Amino acid sequence: MGQVETDHDATVHHEARAAARAALRWVTDAGVAVNGGMTWPSARAPGAPLSDDLYHGTAGILAALAEAKLGGLNEFDEHAEAAAERLRQISHLAAEDVSVCSTELEPEMDEPDLSLYTGLGGVAVALRMWAQVSGDEKADLDAQALVRTIAASAAAELGRLRWFDLMSGQAGIMLVLATLGDQNANPAASELADQLVSQAQWIDGLPDWYPRRDLPVYQPNFSHGLAGIGFAFAVAGRVLGRADLVDIAVYAARRLIQLGARPDGTLAVPQSIPLANPQAPVSYGWCHGATGTLRLFEQLNQIQPDANWEQYAQASRHGVRTSGLPARLFPGFWDNLGQCCGTAGVGEIALDRYQQTGDKEWLAWAETLAVDVLNRSINDETGVRWAHTEVRQDPPELEPAVGFMQGTAGIASWLLRLSRVQHDGPGAATIWWPDRPDIH
Repeated sequence: MGQVETDHDATVHHEARAAARAALRWVTDAGVAVNGGMTWPSARAPGAPLSDDLYHGTAGILAALAEAKLGGLNEFDEHAEAAAERLRQISHLAAEDVSVCSTELEPEMDEPDLSLYTGLGGVAVALRMWAQVSGDEKADLDAQALVRTIAASAAAELGRLRWFDLMSGQAGIMLVLATLGDQNANPAASELADQLVSQAQWIDGLPDWYPRRDLPVYQPNFSHGLAGIGFAFAVAGRVLGRADLVDIAVYAARRLIQLGARPDGTLAVPQSIPLANPQAPVSYGWCHGATGTLRLFEQLNQIQPDANWEQYAQASRHGVRTSGLPARLFPGFWDNLGQCCGTAGVGEIALDRYQQTGDKEWLAWAETLAVDVLNRSINDETGVRWAHTEVRQDPPELEPAVGFMQGTAGIASWLLRLSRVQHDGPGAATIWWPDRPDIH
């Protein structure tokens, strides 16, 4: 049952939906036809590299178009089907060559990229998303086939996988196998788990990981470090029936609490250890801040509901709510609007919390965030899109990105979710993501 909207709610609802539709037209217009499918550049500037991954490329575009489909927008189906066809082709080619999703954005990679956000894992995830909202059985079958390919390649290439993290590394591969794989994928997931445990750095009896073997700095939040790796261990431990992996996730959570608990009752873990920028020791986004890190506490709370992990998730949420965002408190504080580092990612947890609890204060805050995002849009004859700001550059405005995690597709996706939740209430349907706890 939908909820009664105030005039303000209705205005935000319609403006968010209209801006998202226009933005997705700008995104889809950037698609490049190839072999009966379609791929996307990271930006619409001449020479921008093409990519098919979940972070910058085709898989992320399909995730955004799945959100549009779930919200009743069918005008993008043709582009979605072309994106799905491109990803199905990659799935077929990967059976012979797992380097087919290597992106020009990571030219130094000398190993197969099987990962969640930058490699083949994200291709499988996007195909599954599209299958769930569209009923495309071929997409689902190809997602399953690709996961089998990833499992076989991960087992064969285990010693060459340099990255440990959730975004580009072994933790993300393990999470894909645990959430999308069948029983045949379990041995590879277990081997990845054991390899990750062997690579841990133990500090006062608690684990941590570098992002990769040759990068000796801790980035302990979600995208490149402890929180994301711990999340993957929690999920894999539950799926594989391995309590020892859940224990690793618990130890990871305890280290995060040690690193991030603050006297005011909030929890915000440093962006890096040692600090890369002492003037901005903490962040609040999905990648290096509390928005992502709280997912580990939420996941553990679902596995161990009597352990009260929710208090640490709430401490993380409170830290984000009281940080001052989305205001630009000082140059560089809140210059990003995307899913990875910015407002759209924060807005996702506001909607998550509203859907979990029915607390309208979280919905109202999501609307406040949306108004700020709408006010920062670029809207001209070219279309609607968003650009981030980098204060260390002159001029500071960056080229508007196309893709999901740093670009217009991801911002539009969140705005569409907001409008659907405003209309349908806490029980609104949600898109499945492997690294998001189930909110229902």
